[in-house]
Order: sequence, then C-alpha cells, then structure tokens
Amino acid sequence: MHSITVRLNKAAREFAAGDSIGFQIRAGVQHYDRQSKQKEWTNYSAVIFAKAGAQADFYRSVLVEGGVVEVSGENIKVDVYEGQNGQSITLELLNARIGFAQSGQQQGKPQQQNSGKPSNQQSNQQEWDENPPF
Repeated sequence: MHSITVRLNKAAREFAAGDSIGFQIRAGVQHYDRQSKQKEWTNYSAVIFAKAGAQADFYRSVLVEGGVVEVSGENIKVDVYEGQNGQSITLELLNARIGFAQSGQQQGKPQQQNSGKPSNQQSNQQEWDENPPF
C-alpha cells in the first residue's frame, strides 16, 4: 500500500466510466535528493471511481483546486513518456481510494453567528497552517 497527501493545483478531471464516474487527479510531491543536493518532484496520478449521486457529488466538492486529499493505492505503475521538456515519469496509484479529503474553500475555523457568539458546532476536519507541510 502506498499513500500520499497533497494539495491539488487543479480540479480532478471527471469522466464517464460505465455505470460509474471516474475522477482523475494528478499531483506532485516535493522531496530533497541527497545525491543532487536539490529539491526534486515525484509526479503521481490516480483515478477514483464513484457511483452517481451522493458519492460523486462529494468527490466533486473536495477534488477541487486547493483541496487537500490523502490518496492510497494497492500498487504503483510507472508511466514514462516524452513531454514538452523531455522524459517525464509519473507514478500511478492503482485501485486508488480516498482517505481524507477537504475542500480548499473550507477554512476549518468556527464561524460567528449573527448574535456575535461563537458557534457551538465543531468540525472533525483538520486545520492547516498558512504553510502546510507539503
């Protein structure tokens, strides 16, 4: 099992897949390469399938630009292709699943009610600093 947590730079690409709806996400994870002594990127892609209705609507609401998502896959497939800037390698998470997801529009902070008193509603969503760890 392989898992990544990323902030999406683009919304997922939605497509029909028989009785289901597919959502393809592409993201990169930055890491430090000790040999080159530079920051490098690992590119990932994953396709998540949903049934039409509530599940697909949920994915549409969280797989948006700025959304934070944890995606895991049972296996990894290496895709190598020639891009505009030369060879590009992407790791595809196979049989991908969503673990955690939060829309980029949500702030994770309690809202003030009209009375000026803090809301008693609590959120199970993780709050993020202005500079998240990824």
